[in-house]
Amino acid sequence: MEPIKISGEQLLEKINKMATDLGIENPTNVTIVKLSDTEDPNKKTLELIQGDWENRAPWFVIGKDDRVFVLSSIESILQLIKSLNEAKYENFNLKLEKAILENLPIDFNDVWVVAMSEIQKRLSESKNKNLLDIDIKKLVQDIKKNHPNLFMSLRDFQVPPIRG
Repeated sequence: MEPIKISGEQLLEKINKMATDLGIENPTNVTIVKLSDTEDPNKKTLELIQGDWENRAPWFVIGKDDRVFVLSSIESILQLIKSLNEAKYENFNLKLEKAILENLPIDFNDVWVVAMSEIQKRLSESKNKNLLDIDIKKLVQDIKKNHPNLFMSLRDFQVPPIRG
């Protein structure tokens, strides 16, 4: 991501907008600090620009060249990672559900059980145990090929000719 190259009030407005995008209710109360060099290369100073020192995380830190960083607690970062993992798992399940339904299952739950079993098998056989590496469409096609009785076929929909 490109660093933000804005100065003064525009930079504060941009940071407040970022805070709003992060779901912070009152972005004008967030803590914004500016990081500055000192004569000692091993030390920096922080100058409070907005908010207060006792404010909870996240803090926005303006660094060199007006680059903006977010300083947050480890608990917040871990919660974010947990939420992302849950979203990935939900997304995987939705894609699997869609792939199964596109193939006209006779009983969705039966196909789901077979798919979960096949996923577990593939993950246990793979060196990389990443659920997201599984090609869902291919998985369902393989199930359909190996268990055709779980899916409807176009032959099931054939209507006998009308004799007149």
